[in-house]
Amino acid sequence: MGIVKKVLSEFTLSDGTYFRIELNKGQQIHIHMDNLKIQMSIEEFAELVNATANAEHKLKSLKNIHE
Repeated sequence: MGIVKKVLSEFTLSDGTYFRIELNKGQQIHIHMDNLKIQMSIEEFAELVNATANAEHKLKSLKNIHE
């Protein structure tokens, strides 16, 4: 278990799934989803965020969702 420097985000989905994203000592990002933990570097996290944003954009175009 790492030492948490900052909680970046914490939320629960409508189905009850709990998420917590932390910046830990040693510049590691931890993403907790209920009992699952994913650990990555800040650079890897930035790649994941960009890929997720691109996927959201493609999904909205595919489903014709406009906000």
